Amino acid sequence: MRNFISIATLTLLACMLAAFSPLDGDDLVAPLIELQSGPLMPGMTLAEAPRPIHQVRLVVDADLKSGKLILDGNHPEFDVFGDLVSGLQSPYVRVRNKGDAKLIVEIACSIELVKERPDKWRLYRIHGRDLRTSLRVATHGSIADGGQARLVILGADDKVTGVVECVRFGLAVP
Repeated sequence: MRNFISIATLTLLACMLAAFSPLDGDDLVAPLIELQSGPLMPGMTLAEAPRPIHQVRLVVDADLKSGKLILDGNHPEFDVFGDLVSGLQSPYVRVRNKGDAKLIVEIACSIELVKERPDKWRLYRIHGRDLRTSLRVATHGSIADGGQARLVILGADDKVTGVVECVRFGLAVP
């Protein structure tokens, strides 16, 4: 009887290990951090998008080095209370129409820390081969900390031409 319990226990343990371990060739999924603006009304014009942008999202991988800048040209729709009901990809929209993918521009980018202030504000530069606008992200603490975040748009003379408040949406799995 004692041998039977030991064999059963070992078999159960082996099955559990097989079920929870990745298969050969499977990559582990790295969590992503997303900074997301609210709906921008009126839309904002950037050289990278053919029409006004109504939402900006920055998705950054867990190592905070690379990501994707998403410029959404879909026009948001609101109800009479001003709540977003359609048009943008957002966790707050619970209806079917979350915009047309053809109106979204996605730009691969890298993120680089360029400056830090004593009050824990950090400034990151966004680089991208297809990025013509000079963009920065200012965060209170690290991008991953979940504090305040702002997308800062710079003009040709490196002066600020626009600021978009963003919130950290959280960890997402691609």
